[in-house]
Amino acid sequence: MKIYAILLVSVVLLLSGCGILAPKPSETELPTTSVDPLEKLQTDIDAVLQAPLFTTASIGIKVVAVETGEVIYEKDPLKLHHPASTTKLFTAATALAKLGSDYQFETTLYVDTDMDAQVAGNIYLKGRADPVLQPQDIVKLADVLLETGVKSIQGDIVVDETYLDTIRDGPGWMWDDRPLRISALSIQQIEPDPGTRSRALACGYLLKTELEQEDIEVTGSVVSGIVPPDVQVVAKHLSPPLADIVKLMNKPSDNWIAEFLFKTIGAEVIGEPGTWTKGRQAVAEYLSEIMDEPPVHRFVDGSGLSRYNLINAELLTALLVYMYQNFELMPEYLASLPIAGVDGTLRNRMQGVHAEKVLRAKTGTLSGVSALAGYTVTSDDEVFAFSILISHYIALPASARGIQDKIGNYLTGFSRRSEAKE
Repeated sequence: MKIYAILLVSVVLLLSGCGILAPKPSETELPTTSVDPLEKLQTDIDAVLQAPLFTTASIGIKVVAVETGEVIYEKDPLKLHHPASTTKLFTAATALAKLGSDYQFETTLYVDTDMDAQVAGNIYLKGRADPVLQPQDIVKLADVLLETGVKSIQGDIVVDETYLDTIRDGPGWMWDDRPLRISALSIQQIEPDPGTRSRALACGYLLKTELEQEDIEVTGSVVSGIVPPDVQVVAKHLSPPLADIVKLMNKPSDNWIAEFLFKTIGAEVIGEPGTWTKGRQAVAEYLSEIMDEPPVHRFVDGSGLSRYNLINAELLTALLVYMYQNFELMPEYLASLPIAGVDGTLRNRMQGVHAEKVLRAKTGTLSGVSALAGYTVTSDDEVFAFSILISHYIALPASARGIQDKIGNYLTGFSRRSEAKE
């Protein structure tokens, strides 16, 4: 037995020396690192901003999580830019807040109180800045007058446009923007009166023509004037509610509607007549109400046509966050914005990517200026408010829009769930 034990030990030692029974080293796993999703998002956006466009162009960006106020990304958010049509976001917000989503614009037909059953003296057509007034709306006013039994108008057709001032062109507008010629009594599809360039007179002539076609004698002329206090209302046309009109403004970016709203805000908040000065005063007062200290800015019109307008991404995003958190105003405000890949000025943008049918934003374009501001919902169902202002570039607008679209898509596809990286 002693010899057997000695032999067994010798064999074990021999095998160990040859490595046959040596313990197998344990396999160690490669170390892994967790990629911070927010850092990756910021890095991705930084990479987009390395585009050659920014060798000379300026950019301001701010992205905020609306529920928490967390700043997701920002770059030069205080730098001033021409906002172009993102100005309409401020016009829409102030109009909804100060006028109400159910506000309606009035166009009214009056007659002198001393008319008899069939003969009228003067008749009066007063506009109160309806931006969507149509020719058929004037026709309907004429039809109501006919129903009263009147056969002859022995006076004038007096058009009253005193609800707004008589300054037709906005401050800082370029020469090719002047055909708007804003008047309180206007129909966009009808050219101003050839002699006077008055839109109100053109509406008056439309009314006169309609009455004469119905065999109503009109002995007087179409003249400008003021509705006197001692008249009676014959008919009144009401526009669609403001919530619908704001959508008609923001989806296609309608400058005509924006300027009517801007001056109307001035008339209703500050007092008649509505002016561009009163409009910007009303917008400034509203911003002071909803923000402790609004960032430096300047508004001179409601559409963004003027290059006198200056804002930054800080202010624009702050407005978007406030409007989203305002339960009373948010539904109509959000519904007015173009949807990526679906409608309005975003109809042909961001198709086939995360942002399609999700991102909602207002666009803005002037020569050398491109802006995009609005909301998107991430992969985790977080709502982000964002503003991207690009200016001072010499290139096709598509180059700036492509950068905005890429950033918008990154935001929409963002998730806070970490990704493991070996």
